[in-house]
Amino acid sequence: MKKSGKKQKIFMLIVVVLLLIVGIFLWSPWKKETPPLYTLGEVKKGTMTKVIDATGTIEAIKTVDLSATASGTLEHVYVKQNEVVHKGQILADISSKSLTSIMKEAENTLRNKESHYQRLSNLYDEGAISFQMLDDAKLAYLNAKESYDKAKVDVHDTVIVSPMDGVIIGEPMKSGETVSQGLASQMVIASVADLSAMKIKLLVDETDIGAVKIGQKVDFTVDAYPGKTYHGIVTDISKKENTAKNQAGNSSVVYYPVYVLVNDDEIEGLYPSMTARAEITGNEISDALIVPVSAIRSDAKGSYVYKNTDQGLSKVYIDTGMTTDTDVQVLSGLEEHDEIVVGGTLPEEMHVHGKKGAAVVGV
Repeated sequence: MKKSGKKQKIFMLIVVVLLLIVGIFLWSPWKKETPPLYTLGEVKKGTMTKVIDATGTIEAIKTVDLSATASGTLEHVYVKQNEVVHKGQILADISSKSLTSIMKEAENTLRNKESHYQRLSNLYDEGAISFQMLDDAKLAYLNAKESYDKAKVDVHDTVIVSPMDGVIIGEPMKSGETVSQGLASQMVIASVADLSAMKIKLLVDETDIGAVKIGQKVDFTVDAYPGKTYHGIVTDISKKENTAKNQAGNSSVVYYPVYVLVNDDEIEGLYPSMTARAEITGNEISDALIVPVSAIRSDAKGSYVYKNTDQGLSKVYIDTGMTTDTDVQVLSGLEEHDEIVVGGTLPEEMHVHGKKGAAVVGV
């Protein structure tokens, strides 16, 4: 029994010693604390370029939809889709017997009124009639002439003529189809496009439109030719907004049309209505102080970074300028070659001045 009690005391002593060792290890002041891990980068100088992304549609430099002011049946259509046409070329004509009949009747009336007016004019010169009779005859003649001129224009409008050199795009109407005027939407007989030059109508977000200027370079791609980049130049910026719902559908997004002229030597293979995904090269700033976007933090006082000093990390407020997808221009608060935190697990709320961490030297 005495031996058993002695063994139990020894066992309890060993347990107490082990607990003391573990406690000393856990609470001893010489235990190393795991420092926060972050990445340091250097403030650099370089050139920053603002790039504006936008999507739009390729268009012919000029397109005209031809319709008729006269009603009737298309008697002939002389052109087909993709046919090259020239200014003044007859594309189609409308058979309208009623208009021709009205014109002939108006012509006969005009001849009659003109002859009557000339006869009364001679009689008035001889003093045989009053001025009032001559004046009435003159008025009748002028009204007849106006009616004839209108009827002649109406008949002329039955001939559809190309207003410019170009190409027929889309299928024109067919012979035998009826053309009616006065409809809510005009009936387009044929469309002529000038494909000697192409343009893009881009829709630029209102937050980016201030960075777009006439003359800026544009790079764009189309789905039809993957991997190929086309080029153009901004020629016009519309002040008429386009409004669309955002993806969530709970608010509106405002866009402004920006027109881009495609380089003449690159229009081959481009078609109207193709979707263009473009990058507009905006403002360029040389010799700018640049830090990564990931280095910038902000609070109620403004934007700041963590700067590495001999005493540890120091919170430094900065003024910023141009911002791109990857970089931010620093206007004040930092100098070239300053080391700053550009990433890592550094807690935002910690008071870091005078505190060292485990730094991984980055960019």
